[in-house]
Amino acid sequence: MTIKPTLIFVFLLSFFLSGFSQSISKQAMLEKIKNEGFNNSQAMSMISELSDVYGQRLTGSNEYLEAAKWMSQQMISVGLENVHFESYCNDCRGWSMESFNVEMVSPNFMHISAYPLSMSKSTNGIVTGDVVHIKKYSQLDSVKLKFSGKLKGKIILLGKVPRKKSLTDTLFERYSKADLDKMASQDSAKVKQTPLPELLKSWETDDIKEEAFLKFLEEEGALAVLKSRSMYLGVLHPDGTYYYKDGQLKPLAYFAIMPEHFGRLARMIAMNVTPKVRLNLETTFYSKPENNVNIIAELTGTDKKLKSETVLVGAHFDSWHSGTGATDNGASSIVLVEALRILKSVGYQPKRTIKLGLWGGEEQAFLGSVSYGKTHFGEHDKKPNKESTKITAYLNLDNGAGAIRGLFLQNNALAKPVFKEIFSAIPDVTDGVLTIENTLSTDHETFDFYNIPSFQFIQDPLEYDTVTHHTQLDLFEFVPEQDVKKNAVILAWTIYSLSENKEQVPRKPLN
Repeated sequence: MTIKPTLIFVFLLSFFLSGFSQSISKQAMLEKIKNEGFNNSQAMSMISELSDVYGQRLTGSNEYLEAAKWMSQQMISVGLENVHFESYCNDCRGWSMESFNVEMVSPNFMHISAYPLSMSKSTNGIVTGDVVHIKKYSQLDSVKLKFSGKLKGKIILLGKVPRKKSLTDTLFERYSKADLDKMASQDSAKVKQTPLPELLKSWETDDIKEEAFLKFLEEEGALAVLKSRSMYLGVLHPDGTYYYKDGQLKPLAYFAIMPEHFGRLARMIAMNVTPKVRLNLETTFYSKPENNVNIIAELTGTDKKLKSETVLVGAHFDSWHSGTGATDNGASSIVLVEALRILKSVGYQPKRTIKLGLWGGEEQAFLGSVSYGKTHFGEHDKKPNKESTKITAYLNLDNGAGAIRGLFLQNNALAKPVFKEIFSAIPDVTDGVLTIENTLSTDHETFDFYNIPSFQFIQDPLEYDTVTHHTQLDLFEFVPEQDVKKNAVILAWTIYSLSENKEQVPRKPLN
């Protein structure tokens, strides 16, 4: 009569000891990850070499490919497997800068702080011209009516004088508790997202919105364009107008200039004093499809049942051309490699396959990740294929170099318990805030389109929005070492946890 209670007791004890053993095993793995990530980090040296030696990584450029080759060797050296390139664009052209200079030479001398916009073509050597201010240019017929026959040999100052940024503004920011609490309390009904095909179409239209105007300027014989936008003192923001396909417009020399220099030129013109500007620009165009590659690597799964499933992590590898892409998005690319290096170094054998994708062409409407999605998961006008169902989650890192404070759930409330448990183990490293919100304009939107559970991390802004994002100051100096180490540890732990989980991350219900 005592056999059944005894069996029940033995079963419960066995179950308890099994769970306790698993808990101890996870805790031991966490301590190994922390020790390796904080005490033996290779991240900052890799970020320095990538940004300082290889520099800007504009989509389609020779510089991008050289950096990609270097990165693939880093992946191999830290023990990643199946490292290879996957092409994403056969007609994305390349563009590189050779030399440029912009200066006012009359009524007196001023060196103008400037940087060319990508895909601008060379001037005919050093050229000099009077400056003409065109404030409004969206209505081309009005512009033609006012300026036809008057622009030959002129330098165009384009747009209104930018609003002055306050020098008392805070340039550096970390999220406060109140900020994080607000994120965590967002109502799911307020989450909005543009369907991916619509989003890509709108960007395609936006990219060429100035084409007719720029053609008019060149037909009229204008020499160059100077443009500005509201930025903090000395910061240049030379993204924008980007014709990245073979056969598209090659705009005349087009420069972003410092707002204060724009303002001085505009004020002189308003006083009927005509400034004269001397400038030159030397650039090279080329078509090399081999430059357009995503960089793929993995740690192969070892569990018989789960190794066919994948934890996919990614970041974009391309950058704009004026800085070195240290915060956008070199640091994040390196953090992901460092996270997998940590797991490899501590001897972890993943149950699921862990795959890393560093995407090209993110700054040009997600070219790299969209191509990867179409190749592996299906065209946008068809239902996602079976391969997409094998991705347990996609994790994206692309918002500067600030510390991870939590996760944007992308309106996937069902995933919240999974990440709550993951982050609850590392309260000393991250706040682990989970917000139902979507964050826009990065590669996780590609994978969300296929109903893959896709997430972008919440990161401290630091100087990203104010100083480095798409500017000439996107440099190594703005990458904080402790934040980078934290992020690699958080990624390593999150990847490990998702690989170990018995079940996949829940998908959003289909409408």
